[in-house]
This record gives sequence, structure tokens and C-alpha cells, in this order.
Amino acid sequence: MGNFQHLLDLIADNMEVGVQLGLALLEAEDRPLDGRSVYLDGQPRIQFSSCSYLGLELHPALKEGAIRAVERFGTQFSSSRTFISAPMYGALEEMLGELTGGHVMVAPNTTLGTISTLPVIIHEEDAVLLDHQVHHTVQLVMPQLQALGIPVTIVRHGNIEKLEERICELRSRHRRIWYLTDGIYSMFGSLAPMKALSILLDRYEQLNLYIDDAHGMSWTGLHGRGYVLDTLGSRDRVVVAVSLNKSFGAGGGAIVFPDAASCQRVRRCGGPMIFTGPLQPPVLGAAMASAKLHLSDELPELQAQLRERIRFTNRRARELDLPLANRADVPIRFLGLGPRDTTTTLVRSLLDRGFLVNPATFPAVAAHRTGARFTITRHQSLEDIEALLTNMAEILPEALATGSTNRAEIARAFGLGAPAVTDEIPTARESGLHVETADSIETIPRSEWDAMFADRGSFDWVGCRTMEALFCKDRKPENRCTFHYVVVRDEAGLPVLGTILTESLMKDDMFAEPAVSKVIEARRADDPHFLTSRVLAMGCPLTEGNHLYLNRNGDWRSALQLLSRLIEDLSESLEIDLVILRDLPVEDGELEQELATLGFHAIALPTSLVAQVPADREALLASLSRRARRFQADDVTPLLDRWTARVLRPDEIAGNRELSAHLYQLYLNVQQKSFHLNTFALPEDLLDVLAGHEGWEIVTLTLAEEPDSMPSAFFAAHIGSEAYAPLIVGLDYRHVTEDGVYRQCIHHTLERANAHGASRVLMGMGAELEKKRFGAQGEERVLFARAKDHFTADVLTLLSADTHTARRRDEM
Repeated sequence: MGNFQHLLDLIADNMEVGVQLGLALLEAEDRPLDGRSVYLDGQPRIQFSSCSYLGLELHPALKEGAIRAVERFGTQFSSSRTFISAPMYGALEEMLGELTGGHVMVAPNTTLGTISTLPVIIHEEDAVLLDHQVHHTVQLVMPQLQALGIPVTIVRHGNIEKLEERICELRSRHRRIWYLTDGIYSMFGSLAPMKALSILLDRYEQLNLYIDDAHGMSWTGLHGRGYVLDTLGSRDRVVVAVSLNKSFGAGGGAIVFPDAASCQRVRRCGGPMIFTGPLQPPVLGAAMASAKLHLSDELPELQAQLRERIRFTNRRARELDLPLANRADVPIRFLGLGPRDTTTTLVRSLLDRGFLVNPATFPAVAAHRTGARFTITRHQSLEDIEALLTNMAEILPEALATGSTNRAEIARAFGLGAPAVTDEIPTARESGLHVETADSIETIPRSEWDAMFADRGSFDWVGCRTMEALFCKDRKPENRCTFHYVVVRDEAGLPVLGTILTESLMKDDMFAEPAVSKVIEARRADDPHFLTSRVLAMGCPLTEGNHLYLNRNGDWRSALQLLSRLIEDLSESLEIDLVILRDLPVEDGELEQELATLGFHAIALPTSLVAQVPADREALLASLSRRARRFQADDVTPLLDRWTARVLRPDEIAGNRELSAHLYQLYLNVQQKSFHLNTFALPEDLLDVLAGHEGWEIVTLTLAEEPDSMPSAFFAAHIGSEAYAPLIVGLDYRHVTEDGVYRQCIHHTLERANAHGASRVLMGMGAELEKKRFGAQGEERVLFARAKDHFTADVLTLLSADTHTARRRDEM
């Protein structure tokens, strides 16, 4: 299954959890609505999930406007605006222009307004910078822009310094640079840095802004023009999308342009403006009434009433030490809770007590940064808000215990200050367990470590000692690892969990499509660390296999929670961007469920190949399929005598610089072609280090007729008591097709494994067909990832779309 489908499965699973808990896909019962509450299961619930911040949907003037429009014009006006617009459209756009100070085009909704606008106003010689948390409706347009050859680059959320760097990089190559962002972000309620953007507008005349201010309209600003227009004022080179839904109380959306020509061009050329149906008379009637109200003296009073409620919310939340993600004076509030179970417990408990708030979980937010999103409206009284916040404070300790987290971890996850309340009660599941860590394998008993990890791969005790030498602190940044050995013990001192974690620099496209990695590698020619992240991962760059030991007879779930907390501590102190628990078994539903509650999501890995070691070649051939035996007879056996295999002595590597350099170049030949798993090249003294340590061997293949020539291939393998693991291969590609040297390497790995008495060869990922022709079987594995945010995933998604688009253009 592809990773995209796996992602959809994760989303579906999260949605199913919400449905089963009665928190998602709800439907209000058929009772009159008063704006304050809705009925669910026969009971009223105070509504803290509405975006009608000013409560205008029940304002008498708006209802009267809708009724009059129906009486005059009927329920619909079913004609495209390309040919004829319904009555009131022109008057509405004129009034919206008056209250916003710009030239306005009304659209069926904000989404279609954006889809109409961006492909028209952004030209092929322009470039786009995209805030990575901009609303999905804006992101939807990016493939269309990429199809036109317009470069799209994602900028980390709210990072003005990085934004300015990108502007400087692009300004010499593009006529205009568009920055696409939100005014108020719909999940956390954070504000775009408008003052800083205003400075950039003055500094760079090529900069243009497209800002979605759907959540800023009406409740703030002169005439309710919104956060963005009220902060920036009337500016050239700024286009703003606003909602006529939400605070405006009607329906539809509007795009505010700085000039009439742009507005007219989008109105005449924007796809949805031509082919999508119009707003219908009752919605237009309500919108007209709302626009008149916005221009009246009544609006400031309504805004003040909402502002009083928002400030009351922030003050009481601070007094109750509730972990709000930010405390800006906006009607969107987000209670940061961390793990999903913490959020679902709190939101479900609130619903049972009569309060409707929204669970915000993956993919709307990072899996370990979930929370309760709630909104403040004029329909709520101060008493309603007080009751909600008081109940939140009462439920919070139970929710924290359910999610096995605490206030300090939440503060860390959301970048909050230290909580006033720190007397957290440890969960019962932690009782009796304790964590031991070490920074070197030398401090851990060899027998104990090998009892957990022998024959899983190259990370038994001697293998780890080699890794510490190979990836020591004196290396280049990309070859440097900090080691953290972790053992969680029970009261008797017996291991319940064991693993090896390393902090290192990883390419963000390690598991991306090869075509995407090739594009990124071209950029790395000038910037070697482009699109790389500090990663905390199980294992290190030269290990493969299940790095997690769990004693399922012990309290392994609590041990996992303790590991997760240790990872959080390390992530904060080391400034980690991504955590990876890798090479874990696929069909372990209990483990996957437990890791999901801790904020990790699964990503399928390429198939790993394992071969059973035959007694001899005859036994190998007897175990193969008819087709594989024919392959051996035609393509392997005839070439056996062409190659001579030698196991190098350690002094042959250490004492021969020419040979060592030659073999390293053979390795680079392979490494630089291996985009299916895009990693940094290993250190240049790789083979010297392996040769100088116990448990490794290096085998070279030389043409038999040229015994004094340099080897044409080699492999380096880790030798375990039961498993033989060839981890590195080097090839002269001139001898791969005609002389079959790679297949001869596979043949000799089986021979060497047999010589060492091993029962299995851990062949690893890649070259799946070739390995299966030698009897290898695929083992499906998975990694579990927890990212600080979605930034890297968004960047790779855009690059992947760009690559596919370019390929299609080339094929035309």
C-alpha cells in the first residue's frame, strides 16, 4: 500500500475514533436554534464550536433581508453570472467596497473565490511563497500554479526572517513574488505578523500578498473590515479574501482587490466565476442586510460585546492555569492537550456536562499537539464561559492521566511558560518501572544487550561499539551521531524495554520518490544541508532491523510511555525536528495502537529481504522456484569461475591507502545511485573502521583472469551468531550487466554466511527482484514518526507535485 493511502487510513481511523466517541459527524436535532445551544441526544449543549462570532445569523435585520428577498425573487436565481447576475449582486459588491475600502468581487464561498483568483493574478513569470499553515483552500490551488511552471516554495509558519531570505533569493529571477498566508489561523487562532509584512511590502516592491482573512472579518476593524485590512489599511499589492459566512452572518465569500482592473479580470476569467452557480436570493438578501449593519453605528457595540467575552476568557483561563496555545484577543481559542487520548477524554467529558467544543487532532494538527478548539461568540454569556472554563479545569487532571501526560509536557509541546500547577499525580501504569540511559555501549553488560538484540542486525553489543567509532563527534555534521542507549527496567531490575536512539542529521527526502530526491540533490550541490533535519531515531545510518525490544510479559505499555517522555526531553534539549521509531513489524496492532496514542503515525518502509542460508549450492537450487532455477543456470552459474572472492585481512585495508580509496569509490558508485533510500554518504574511513573492529568482514571480488587488478566489487558484512548482514556494497558498474558482478556478490554472501554457521542473511532493502532470485523472502516493516509540525511533509508534497508536473510537460 502506498504511503498516501496509508495516510488516508490514518485519517479515517482518527475520524472513526471521533465517531465512536460521539465527537465527530454530529447532527443537531430538529429544534429551534437560539445561537447559544444545540440539542444532541435530547439534551441541550452550550455551543462553543460556532464561527458566527457576532451572532448575526439570528439578527432580525438579516432574517428580514432573507425573507424579503425570497418574497421578491424566489428561492433561487439559476443562471451563471457570466450571462446575468441576480438582483442585489451589484449593490452588495458596492457596499462591500465601501466598508473594506477596496474593489470587491463576491463569490459563492471563500474557497471558490480563492480558486478563481490565484491562477488569474499570479503569472508564469511570478513565484509563490506559501506559509505552511495557510488554510487548505489556498493550498488546493498550488497544483494548478505548478502546472503553469510557477515555482511554489513553502516557508515555515510565521518565520519572517526566512520569508525575507526567500524574497531575496527570488527577486532577481521573477517579476513578482507572492506570499500566501492567513490573517488569523483557523486552528490555534494565531495572528499573522502584519506589521512585519507591512515593512517587507515597503522594502521589496516585487512583493505581493494574498491573505485569507475569513476568520478576521466583521468582529474587528472599522466597519468590520477585518484584522488584515484594518491593520494594513488600503495597500497596493495586497489582495484579501474574506468570508460573508462566519461573523458576517450570511453566506458566500468576497475577494478584495486594490484596483478595479484586477477585480474585473478575475470576475471575467476566473474559472469558478464562469462555471459555478451564484449566491441565491435569500443569501444575497441576508448579506445586503449585514452590509448595511456593518456600515451602521450598531456594529461597534456588537464588536465591543464580543471583545468583552474574549478578554474575560483569556483572563479566567490564565487564572485557572489552562494551557491556551496563545492568548491573543481573538475568538478562536485552543486548549493544548498533547496526546489524542487526552483531547478525546476532555472533549467527551465536556459534552457529557453540556458543552460542545471541537477535538482538534491529526491531520489538522500534529499528532502529539492535539487539543480542544473552542470559539467565543456573542450568544454566550459570561456565566456560560465561566462554566466551560471551570469544567475544563476540573476535568483536565483526569484527561492528563488518561493520555499519560502532564502540564509540563503540554507546556513544552506548545511552547508555553512553566505551568503554575506542577503537582501532577503519576499514573498507576508507571509504578515500579524506571529508565536507565547510557551514552556508550561500554557501560551496558554485553550479555544483557545481546540477549535483547543479538541477530536482529548490526546493533548487537560489538556492532554498537563499531557504530560509536564510525559516527563519533569528530565527524562532519552529516556523519555525526549522539548515542542514547535506553533500558526500562521493572522492580526486579529486568529489562521490559530496550532500544538505541541516535541524534543525527537526516535528509528529509530519505524515503521520498527517487525523482523528487534527484531534484533536491541538484540543489544540494550548492547547499549540502538543504532540506535536512535534526532527527532522533532508533538505530543509526548503518543499522537495519527491529531496534525495539519489548518484554510482552511485563508492563510494556507503561515502558513505552516512559520512552516517549524521554524522547520528549531529548527532543527539547537537542532541538529535534523529527522522531523516528523504525524497522518495526507491520502486523503488531497492539504496538501500533499504543504508539498512535503517543502521537506517532505509521509510514510503510520498502520491503526488507531475508534469506535462509542453504547447506550448499545444490540445496539452494532445490529450494528455488523453477523460474529462479533457470535464472541461476543462465545468469549466475556460468559466471562463478569468472570471479575470485577474497576476505581481506584488517591490515590489508589499514596498510593500503590505494585499495581503501578504490573500495570507497566503488561504494560511492552505488550510494549515489540509490535514491530509493536517499542517505548521506558514510565516512571516507568507513572500511578502515569496520576492518579494525570485531564482528565484521570485507569481501572483494576480482576478475579471475586479472588477479593483480583492483577489485570490481566488494561487500562489508556484520557477523552475528545466527545472522549474517551484508550492509555495504560497492560496484564497478562496467561489470554489472555483462559480468554479473552484483549477483556474484549475493552468491558469496550466502557462501560466507554458511562458512560462519549463520542461519539467515539479512539482505536489507533494495534490489528486491535480484535477491528473491536467491531465495530471499520479503519482510514488511514500518516506521513510526512524530514530527514537530507538518512543514517537511508539506515541502516534499509540493516538490513531488512539481516533479510529476514537469514530467508530464516533458512528455507532451
